[in-house]
Amino acid sequence: MPPTKTKHRKKVSQKSKAPTPRLATPVSLAVAAGAGALLGLSAPGFEQGYIAWFGLVPLLLLAVASPSFVQALWRGLVFGTAYNLVYLNWYFHLHPLDWMGFAWWQSILMAAAAWLIVSLHQGVLIALFSGVTRILPLCGGLGVRQVEEKWKVPALFVIPLIWVLIENKLGNAHDLLGVPWSMLEYSQYKLLPMVQITSWIGGIGLGFLIVMVNVALSSLIATVSQRLSFKSLAAFSVGSAVSQLLAVALGVVSVYAFGLSRLSAIADGDTTCLSVLQGNINIDMQKTRHRYTLGELIDHYRKLALKCPPGICIWTESALPAYLKKEQDAQAFLSQLCRQGKEDMVVGSLDCDFDGHPYNSAFGVDSSGNLQEAVYHKRYLVPFGEYTPAFVNYLPHWLQRLTDTPAGTGFNCGKFPVVLDLSGHRIAPLICFETVSPELAAASVRNGGQLLVNVSDLAWFHDSMIGPQMTAFSVIRATENGRCFVFAANTGPSVIIDPAGRVTAACGAGQQAVLTGKVTFSGKLTPFTQWFN
Repeated sequence: MPPTKTKHRKKVSQKSKAPTPRLATPVSLAVAAGAGALLGLSAPGFEQGYIAWFGLVPLLLLAVASPSFVQALWRGLVFGTAYNLVYLNWYFHLHPLDWMGFAWWQSILMAAAAWLIVSLHQGVLIALFSGVTRILPLCGGLGVRQVEEKWKVPALFVIPLIWVLIENKLGNAHDLLGVPWSMLEYSQYKLLPMVQITSWIGGIGLGFLIVMVNVALSSLIATVSQRLSFKSLAAFSVGSAVSQLLAVALGVVSVYAFGLSRLSAIADGDTTCLSVLQGNINIDMQKTRHRYTLGELIDHYRKLALKCPPGICIWTESALPAYLKKEQDAQAFLSQLCRQGKEDMVVGSLDCDFDGHPYNSAFGVDSSGNLQEAVYHKRYLVPFGEYTPAFVNYLPHWLQRLTDTPAGTGFNCGKFPVVLDLSGHRIAPLICFETVSPELAAASVRNGGQLLVNVSDLAWFHDSMIGPQMTAFSVIRATENGRCFVFAANTGPSVIIDPAGRVTAACGAGQQAVLTGKVTFSGKLTPFTQWFN
């Protein structure tokens, strides 16, 4: 065989030999799953918030090292789903669903399906983040630079921006059935000096900062390891990577110092006494053991209300599950109670328009006994729990049954923020899951709300981690807007939070109790409230 042909065959053989990825797919997926589950432990309830500051590093390295865009998507999907399965474990506590007519095994399947579907939905968003990170022309360092005749953008700023756009804004839009629940910033709700910065940049800005720290750590690892697959995160030199990390650390320290200063500067001001009626009447008791009549519920809450000092009294979501404007006896009872106790009341109940469309609502009754004309209608309805998305009409009937609501066919969605003017106090109500929305809280404050009150019913989720997570959301909403925030849950926990995010009074879950504390009213708008729309 002539030598030229031999050489030609060798060249063909070399070209046909595909490079072997440094990270085999099964291994990378296992690493992604483990790393995602670890980051899930940063969720409120587990109280391991420090993990958030480095827990994204494995995903970032896996993403940029992926042999292809598709592999980056898969790695992100596994990481994100594992993260959310840990974070959102309270979904499984929908079981038992016997009050909806399901057998125990059906109940387990339904709860597990809800848990998995929502976790996958959120996992898809992190998959998209991973894929975009893989294809972006990234580089380490603080500025744009030219590498191998191609312009690269700094990963330190671009990756956090992509994260908050996908996770906090676009991917979790309400119209897309988004559940903006497992945001990284909520992991820091107990680190009060750090969360003070949200009064300027919001929770979304704190999330940006957390991701930035993860990118700086990833860049240092990529630079020191000198792995070719990590080059899009690598800095120009180890010294440059260290300098970048130190610069980010200095930023974090500055934020913390600002928080310490703000905590010491926030004055208490004039306080008003506020009470929460935590009735602890859950769905099981209502529908499987005893169906309470409206009269029985009124009597139940009357006994609690008589224990409240003069001031403001908060009744939780659907405490009176009837169309309050049509219930003259209930109105007369509330009026008498307010006059007798010298109290202003916020009452969770139902409302309907002239066409009979139902709303999950919050009413105000002032200390003179007048039912306020303004009624708040819940703006953020929970898919499947409070309204039926259109596509459900094409699903089997047994799945459609999961969309049963207290209003029968689902609620209508409120359109505007409403402020209840009660004896000179301007109270902005929110209902249940609305505490996860910085947009709704900020809009309510811009509309004149001097105190934020969220009335909720967490009985659906029994004894789960949803309570600490709702508390975390409420802390961030308080610091973002510089307002006292009252989270009042039917079965608890209920908390009163000051404008600095400090929990000043609390009542645990599963208790029938009256929670009493002090609140202040503020008319000032934080920078965040002014710019975030």
